[in-house]
Amino acid sequence: MADESSRKKSGRPRVLHEHDIVAAALAEGLLDATMPAVARRLGVSHSALYRYYADRNALMQACIAQAVASMPWPDPEEPWRTMLPKLASTTWDMLERYPGLTETMLTATRSPEEMTCLAEKLVRGLVAQGFTPHDAILAIELIGDLTLTTFTATQRLDAPVDGGGTLRDLAREDWVRPGVLSDALSDETLWQGRVRLENKVSLILEGFAQRVG
Repeated sequence: MADESSRKKSGRPRVLHEHDIVAAALAEGLLDATMPAVARRLGVSHSALYRYYADRNALMQACIAQAVASMPWPDPEEPWRTMLPKLASTTWDMLERYPGLTETMLTATRSPEEMTCLAEKLVRGLVAQGFTPHDAILAIELIGDLTLTTFTATQRLDAPVDGGGTLRDLAREDWVRPGVLSDALSDETLWQGRVRLENKVSLILEGFAQRVG
């Protein structure tokens, strides 16, 4: 007759699902979400994860897909002057919601279907409003790249430095000099990442207005 310890060891292994693994990786923070770290969070051996994802890159691909699928993206039929700023704002929200997603997206080798399907819908919406397909895809790509790089720069400026303060404080010392630079950068909102993004997007919209018009 088997003793108590042998009965415990013969229990069924924990059943995993892809969405459990992705959720654990997102909760871990994508920069720290190695296969062993995700496995520890789930309470399983990291070798078990390879039954679902061939490697960490495949898991990161699934995490990007989940992040994209979770967001309320703008309606492709909205007027493009409101749709493109909403695209930037929603992308920023997504990067804030999922730590490490920025770096993961910038280094990804493939794009998940959720991302390409979203781009296709938005491009169709822009084409229906007078954009050429060429300009439509450039607009979507430009908004996405601009949001990623501005978000990354803002995170860097928020980093603390020795002696107190942040890199933003040091940047002010370097850039806010008497003269035209001081006048241009005197508006404190220009040092806020999200407002800075909105200002950049506004300039881009004026450029596309010339092309569409």
